[in-house]
Amino acid sequence: MLYYDKKVLNLDLAADIGLREQREQAIREELHRLCESPAFRTSKRCREFLEYIVEHTLNGPGGALKERSLGVAHFQLPRDFDAGQHSIVRVTANEVRKRLAQYYLAQNGSFHAVRIDLPPGSYSADFRWDAAAGEAPPESPACVEPAVAPPAAVGVTGTSLPATPAAGPGTETALPATAAVGLLSPHPPDDAAGTPQSRARWAAVAAAILLLASAALWWQFRGASASPPAAAAGPPSANAMPPAESTHAPASLRMTVGSTNAYGDRAGHQWLADRFFSGGTVLVRPSERILRTLDPDIYRTLRSGEFRYDIPLAPGSYELHLHFAETGLGDSISSESSGEGQRVFRVTANSVPILDTFDVVADAAGANVADERVFRNISPAADGFLHLQFSPLRGSAMLSGIEVLPVATGKVRPVRMRAGWTSSWRDQAGQEWQGDGYFQGGNAMVRGTNPAQENNSKAPDMALYDSERWGHFSYAIPVAGGNYRLTLRFCEGHLGNPGGGAAGGVGARVFDVYCNGVALLRNFDIFKEAGGAGRPLSKTFSGIRPTAQGKINLSFVPVNGLACVNAIEILDQPE
Repeated sequence: MLYYDKKVLNLDLAADIGLREQREQAIREELHRLCESPAFRTSKRCREFLEYIVEHTLNGPGGALKERSLGVAHFQLPRDFDAGQHSIVRVTANEVRKRLAQYYLAQNGSFHAVRIDLPPGSYSADFRWDAAAGEAPPESPACVEPAVAPPAAVGVTGTSLPATPAAGPGTETALPATAAVGLLSPHPPDDAAGTPQSRARWAAVAAAILLLASAALWWQFRGASASPPAAAAGPPSANAMPPAESTHAPASLRMTVGSTNAYGDRAGHQWLADRFFSGGTVLVRPSERILRTLDPDIYRTLRSGEFRYDIPLAPGSYELHLHFAETGLGDSISSESSGEGQRVFRVTANSVPILDTFDVVADAAGANVADERVFRNISPAADGFLHLQFSPLRGSAMLSGIEVLPVATGKVRPVRMRAGWTSSWRDQAGQEWQGDGYFQGGNAMVRGTNPAQENNSKAPDMALYDSERWGHFSYAIPVAGGNYRLTLRFCEGHLGNPGGGAAGGVGARVFDVYCNGVALLRNFDIFKEAGGAGRPLSKTFSGIRPTAQGKINLSFVPVNGLACVNAIEILDQPE
């Protein structure tokens, strides 16, 4: 161990204590801002839980924050409570994590000296320190956090501190503990008590190590100042566009608006995190139930306000999909109101209006309903960007997702969907059929045995009849403006089918099918028209046009028994 001058040690410890007090003050100020924010202001339970774990992380014994100790001390549960029956600690911790994410996402990358986090699987708070843009490097070792502090000086557990670069800025490695142990030892080694020459040699070694440690720490903070977080420099659009990306967006671009994480949907498509934006603020609705989608997470984050997206695109023709869902209206409207008129805005693409006086609730026919709008003949402007502008007319504009998909000029993508199926599938011709979506009501069924007769030459893709949606249900399928051919596929696999589980025959299942309010099929009986059970049957209708809301609305209404459908196909039909 190295001899360390007592006066120098006292000065370092005093500086360390002062720094620790400054950091604790910064943490408490951030905690106060969190508790007063909209994310926590409405939940006393989450607010008090966050205050408790932050205080005990700062000043409590290490490792004391466990589910049982929190249940007893904070929630006043009996000491022998059954954690399987009383899940309030886990539930509250998960809700606090969601609210923390909501708060920091809503800040849109603004600088925070410290960010408070509750890592998954832990009940101790984590404190993440940011370096402000343009911050000067520390003038002396007293201004920086020591690599290893004496036990009496450690007052913040769970704190994420910067690490020392081993090979220049951007490379983080921890300062070796063995380099610091001797620096903080108040006792000289045995031979240091010997001759003056021996003490002088040890003093020289100690001074050299102190100099190296100070230089390493100074370099660490210089690197942090020279490389601030992306959110602290440049306009918002710069935050969202990683510099390593190519000049143009991928051929197919899917993006979850307001999210910091990529997302994989049920069809296997990858959605990028939010980028290419300017303006607006982020809102997170983590617990909202979203109808007419099997991917509700796309609609649980949104950008709100007045904002724009400038998306780099290769030359060509694209199909644009914009995703919306009006959430959180229950906090601001009465139970007698449905929410129309609360939010109205305009959307332009390259300065051309594509949605005017747009009301998400009116368009989707309700709140908490996924609403997708599709536009054809989209191309980049002369500067190589697709410019999307969202301008409020009443309230604020909003958006939850963007898809930009390449197509042949003047064409749109076909819609092929397997009812009751949850993932994407390709038929023998290589055509993609998406999983069930855009529905409301009814039940999904996937059969272990395909009911269709294998020798039926009219149905080469027999797998389409492995699943169905049945009951009283509807679909609101988004399409671009135009003229379409609609094909509905049916197969009676239950009533009257040997092994289907129920007696049936003619008249056992009768229902109507409506498209945009117009009857396509009345008193439709699959068994009767197909000539028996297990026989695939298709019905095709031409000249189908979408509603003013950009949807083909299909309603399946039982007359006797329950309605069902196996697959839906919508193809562009040029006029």
